Amino acid sequence: MHKNSIIILIAVMFLFGSDTSRTISTYRNGNVSHISYFKEDIEKGKQIIRQETFHFTGSKAMEGNIKDDYKIGLWTYYYQDGTKRLEGNYSAGQKDGLWTYWYDNGIIANQYTYKSKTVEGQILEWHIDKECWTRSGDPCECGPSWWSDCEQN
Repeated sequence: MHKNSIIILIAVMFLFGSDTSRTISTYRNGNVSHISYFKEDIEKGKQIIRQETFHFTGSKAMEGNIKDDYKIGLWTYYYQDGTKRLEGNYSAGQKDGLWTYWYDNGIIANQYTYKSKTVEGQILEWHIDKECWTRSGDPCECGPSWWSDCEQN
C-alpha cells in the first residue's frame, strides 16, 4: 500500500509539476557564474525565462526576466558588496521607464526615464557627497544636478 502511494505521488508530481528547469555555470573557483531558468514550450522548444549572474566572488551581479529572447520587466544590477548599482525596466529588450543608478555607497547617482532605449523626459542627477562648488571653488547651493545653478547663485 505504501509503495503504491509513493508511485502515485511521483506520477502526480511528474504530470502536474513545474515545467521549469535551470542550468548553473560556475567559475573555476567553484562559485556560481550564472543561473539560467528555462520553460518548455511545445511550439518553440526550451525558452530561457530568467537570468541571474554572479560576480567572481560569489555575490549576485544582476537578475531579471526574459521573454522571446528579450529582457523584459524589472532588471536589477548589483555591486560586488551586494548594494544596488542600477535598476529599471525593459520592454522587448529596450530600456523603458524610470532607471535609477546608485553610487557604491548607496546614494542615488541619477535617474533617467527611457522610452524604447532613448532617454526621454527629465534627467535627475546627484553629486555623491551632496556638496557643490562654483568654478572658482566657492561653495554654493546644489541645483537639480551638482553642477547646475551654482553659477547663478
